[in-house]
Amino acid sequence: MFRSYAALDKSSRISKAEKIAKILSKYKNIKKCRILDIGCGSGYLGWLLQKKSKQYIGMDFVDERKVKGFTFLRTDALNVPLKDGSFDIIVCNHVIEHVANQKRLLEEISRLLKKDGICYMTCPNRLWPMEPHLKLPFLSYLPKGLADVYVRVMGKGKEYDICPMTYPRFSKKLKAYFRLENYTLEILKNPKDYGFGGIYSVFSVSRYFPGFLLALLNNFLPNWIVILRKKSYT
Repeated sequence: MFRSYAALDKSSRISKAEKIAKILSKYKNIKKCRILDIGCGSGYLGWLLQKKSKQYIGMDFVDERKVKGFTFLRTDALNVPLKDGSFDIIVCNHVIEHVANQKRLLEEISRLLKKDGICYMTCPNRLWPMEPHLKLPFLSYLPKGLADVYVRVMGKGKEYDICPMTYPRFSKKLKAYFRLENYTLEILKNPKDYGFGGIYSVFSVSRYFPGFLLALLNNFLPNWIVILRKKSYT
């Protein structure tokens, strides 16, 4: 049975959309870009980006949009019925942890990106104490069987069907197909510039850390924001 984890509240989604748009604008002139949003959820990012870009297409396995007014494609992210090299930007915001065949997802993203295109991708950290989807402490630390029992006992469903990763595993998967830039570390230097508060403000002291300490801290952040480019692009 399909289970939705889409965040649908307007204020937080618009705030998230603005943060994503600001980061994307550091790399591309959005007005000239064709954008694909894999797992567009509530549609608030689409609502924002369709006004800023040359073309925006939102896609998802189910239609849970709270706002419309943009092109929507209901399809499986592992078999997107669009031409190779179609997009300047692909957004994959907290999607990969919900996909069993992550290798296939990355292959599709690589196929759909233009040679000089970028992919904005995020993933939660398995080592963060509070599981972000079900709000159960230490859930992602457990092996699958125990995690399923924990979810059932706490009345959160029948199973734990999410696959967060550690940073070494996450980056290894991505580097098989892409050149990777960990933009999270840039955000940590000046979180307010990107509209990030809370725990990111606490971590902003990391701007004074030596490289080895920053690399260590990276393993324990709540999630990561990375920018991917095709390996063939130089």
